Amino acid sequence: MATSAFRPHGTALVELSDAILTVHMRGDWNAEMRSQTAQQMRQYAPALNAAGPWAICNILHDTLVYSEALYTSARQDYASRPADSRLRAVAFVIAPTVEGASLLTPRFETLLDGVVDARVFVDPEGARLWLLQQLGRA
Repeated sequence: MATSAFRPHGTALVELSDAILTVHMRGDWNAEMRSQTAQQMRQYAPALNAAGPWAICNILHDTLVYSEALYTSARQDYASRPADSRLRAVAFVIAPTVEGASLLTPRFETLLDGVVDARVFVDPEGARLWLLQQLGRA
């Protein structure tokens, strides 16, 4: 990976529970934060794949206002996952109060079309229930 002139903007907290990798995203992200978070998430993938089907829950807390490059790189990362990946579903949690939700939620609704099953939810509980159903654990 090439060295960037910019430091990561925004924060991410990655947690694992019940074969669901949850990522809490805060702040205005830039490409460097997206790359750093993707690396953190990839560290979990070998153990998750070995254990069985798994899912990702992305919780966007503050804003959806990102550059187009972030949307493009997110889609590319999911599309280029290894053929033996057992990732089954991705949920995006976007509350109506998140900056840009009324305009940009549709972008997330179609972001992963044809790549992996994905849906948008307004609350973490709905997302978790759907993800567990996709994993056959509900």
